[in-house]
Amino acid sequence: MAVAVFALSALVLSGCSSEKKDPRAYPGSPAGQTLEGVLKTFGLQLPPCEVQGVGYSGSSKEPYQKLSLSFRAPKACVDQYLRDHSADPGKPAHWSPGADPKAARLVSDADAAKYGWSFDGATKYELFTGFATANQSTFAVLVDPRDPVETVYLDSTYLGGSS
Repeated sequence: MAVAVFALSALVLSGCSSEKKDPRAYPGSPAGQTLEGVLKTFGLQLPPCEVQGVGYSGSSKEPYQKLSLSFRAPKACVDQYLRDHSADPGKPAHWSPGADPKAARLVSDADAAKYGWSFDGATKYELFTGFATANQSTFAVLVDPRDPVETVYLDSTYLGGSS
């Protein structure tokens, strides 16, 4: 009887302690974080248009506040999203994988692989480093311009004040 009570208690406690993971979270993302919660910490929202393929890794808990985010959206929407965050879509820097090992990069190769981010060495990506949110959080942003529905990669570089 005592064994049965112990087993039942262990089962109930293990069920209570497991946190459901946001299905948009990348493998290895911190548990217990939602995209909405992490976006709020950084004063960021997704664009108001239809976005596809949203994925993220991030934390709103100190001292590990960080956000890596990707999504796909139509070019006009991406351009407006950049303008809304102080980045000029008409004046990108350009980045190609392997072109310059000292060039700005969003995330480590290991994190990019973990997130499923792959970059074509023959593509010239658009890089924006002045992207800022209302609470002054900043991001490096990489846009893959090859399709009318562009892929956008964001990686936080600074957490601003409270939103």
